[in-house]
Amino acid sequence: MKSLKTLRLTLPMMFAALMLTVAGAMSTASAATTRWVYQNAFEGNCLTYSGTTSNVWSGPCDGLTAWYWGDSWTDNTSGITLRQLKAWYVTGDLCLTTDWKSDTNAVWTSPCDTGNDGQYWRADNNTITNSPWLSASHLRTSANGDAVYSTRYAQPGIESSRWTWYGTHN
Repeated sequence: MKSLKTLRLTLPMMFAALMLTVAGAMSTASAATTRWVYQNAFEGNCLTYSGTTSNVWSGPCDGLTAWYWGDSWTDNTSGITLRQLKAWYVTGDLCLTTDWKSDTNAVWTSPCDTGNDGQYWRADNNTITNSPWLSASHLRTSANGDAVYSTRYAQPGIESSRWTWYGTHN
């Protein structure tokens, strides 16, 4: 009789622990699987990457266009959080990357590195920005071809819609 009473108390506790374990694992995985596609307002093309090279460009929205947000960093002064933007359809972690070597900076994918400031982005107000500061580097399309650059917003002679990206996710 005592063993039956112990079983009635133990079995529900074991089941509850199992359910908490499974639910916890599911919530973590589902947060990491949101795929984002970013479409440029000027030309209607999407932020695209190569599965075999480091190339990034603005291309048809039916190719390698899915991205997801990875590791984050928060600026202590502004409180703004930036995240690594990772290519979805590749083996290994490849992040959208830029540098600040000129007024018009190249954009490419490279292995994700939490110490690389050029890999942290945010997508707010239909822009993709690489810095929390006012001198931020914004992602834009090129006026001549399918190239994508990071530059200061509103460079002279460039249509403002080239800096506008509409993000959708599943």
